Amino acid sequence: MVFSTEYYDILGIAPSATAVEIKKAYRKKSIEEHPDKNRQDPNATEKFQAISEAYQVLSNNDLRTNYDKYGKEKAIPQGGFEDAAEQFSVIFGGEAFEPYIGELTLLKNLQRQEELHAAEEAEKEKANSQDGKTDGKNVKVNQETGGTVSDEMLKLNIDGGKQDVEAPKKSKLEAFEEELKVEKEKNVDVLAKKLVERLSILTESVYDADCKNSFEKKFEEEGNLLKMESFGLDILHAIGDVYCERARIFLAASKPLGFGGFFQSMKASGGVFMDTLRTVSAAIDAQSTMKELEKMKEVSESMGIKLDKHGNEISKPTPEELAVQEQLLMGKVLSAAWYGSKYEIMSTLRLVCDKVLGDTGVDKETRLKRGETLLLLGKVFQRSYRTKVEQEEAQIFEQLVAEATKKKRHSSK
Repeated sequence: MVFSTEYYDILGIAPSATAVEIKKAYRKKSIEEHPDKNRQDPNATEKFQAISEAYQVLSNNDLRTNYDKYGKEKAIPQGGFEDAAEQFSVIFGGEAFEPYIGELTLLKNLQRQEELHAAEEAEKEKANSQDGKTDGKNVKVNQETGGTVSDEMLKLNIDGGKQDVEAPKKSKLEAFEEELKVEKEKNVDVLAKKLVERLSILTESVYDADCKNSFEKKFEEEGNLLKMESFGLDILHAIGDVYCERARIFLAASKPLGFGGFFQSMKASGGVFMDTLRTVSAAIDAQSTMKELEKMKEVSESMGIKLDKHGNEISKPTPEELAVQEQLLMGKVLSAAWYGSKYEIMSTLRLVCDKVLGDTGVDKETRLKRGETLLLLGKVFQRSYRTKVEQEEAQIFEQLVAEATKKKRHSSK
């Protein structure tokens, strides 16, 4: 008997649920109740946060024990609950992949950038609405020209008779983007050190056939665990692709004349372009589907007759049609989030690999061993696969993406 079932009820599971069942339930609920999918619901963000809190407690053995015995007040994480947007990253591999790819922050950062941009636009509109209004406290008259000069422009640094206007302050958006750049560099440094440690298992060994076989087996076993995470197989393949790509470029460039490195780089550039194109296309497709759903709901809730641009009556969608569109939107939002996350993973890993292989703090022979070992590890991850049973267990969200992508292809024909 548990003290309260509230958190279990939020996730739609029984108090006896296993850790795997809790994770699956969280992933499903967080997609269904994500604010991007429920923009018409004023309580969407609150519901999304409640789902996140329930998962943070029930996925932690100690917190779950306290919750079962004493309730919510005794089950608050040290340091408080994390933001729901941060917890949402568990859908794409979660913490299991952090030693390889770090924390996925693209979606969270985009949301913050959008908020700051909206705030700046609001400030500009407010400033524009006050144009032409003068205030003796804020505006002074230039005696020579008769023009007005704001107090900010009158803050001068006098040096040897020269007067310079202070440089304008950075906007909050610009400051935030600079913070992101610094954090990106720190993340790359941390991941590079971890990758060196991973590769050193082989590079600092006898480096013979037996050592290479042992290295492969070790990471085949690790890959077998990682592949069962949500989108785990796709993430493994993405990691493997980048490892092989950067290793081949480095090894080819290390040969006499290095022409092979040039062609490998050109091939990689084409891959980056396609990754970018898929990411943007998925986001546009999700936005289009969202607008279509909003129109359908508007027609459904309307008391009168709605006409299209040609003057024809628009038939009201049935509850079944709305449900189908909502399911499609769920898949496309997830698809856009996945492509965005995959783009973030691959762009970060390219920087990490190049930092490791271009490390001038070690000799050329060590760098060559790192390149060969990175290629070997990449191939191990590239050939990872799931059995039919494993795929059925792990494909909850992958299936949504597959369905959304499939319907997109059909609709474009």
